Amino acid sequence: MGSNSLAFSPSFAAQPDSDDAVLSEALSLGSKARQLDARGNYHEAERLLHRALELVEPRKPASDSAVAALWNSLGELYLHMGRLDDAERWLNKSLDVSVAIRDFKEIATTRENLARVSQARSELLKAKALRMLGAPDDMRCGNNGCHRGLLRTPDLRICGGCKGAFYCSGDCQRFDWERHQRHCRSALLQDTLMQ
Repeated sequence: MGSNSLAFSPSFAAQPDSDDAVLSEALSLGSKARQLDARGNYHEAERLLHRALELVEPRKPASDSAVAALWNSLGELYLHMGRLDDAERWLNKSLDVSVAIRDFKEIATTRENLARVSQARSELLKAKALRMLGAPDDMRCGNNGCHRGLLRTPDLRICGGCKGAFYCSGDCQRFDWERHQRHCRSALLQDTLMQ
């Protein structure tokens, strides 16, 4: 008679993989990846971040803040893995988007990560210049675990050794020392003098 059997077909029911659900899944994968990265499980973290990007990139424009945050996470992961060229490539992609959409917190975070890439390459002046781009209002603590967000230059302390890393407190500086000492000029000089 005039009934439309397609109207009740499961294939035409509301799709569970709507853009919001996909974004939520991708952000969950990104969060899990950051936890794995923190525990040193880099390859599984990399797999999850690539999966998150596979979910989001076809649905969101490259100018989306979620995409930029995932690219930043991938760049940070590659930095931890010592894959500096890959880290720099993904971090620059994230920075370009963050600048375009004026996401100042993401800009400062990505700039700090790019500074760490430069520091790992012993380009200390470049690292400091990258960090100072946000002065005086949009800077980050050098301790990756610090959650204080954007800070003003007067709220930060500078590393007395290399003069290129900034911290919001002595506790954050001490917490970051294990990572920072490999690149700090004062530590490099001490190693040279001891040989």
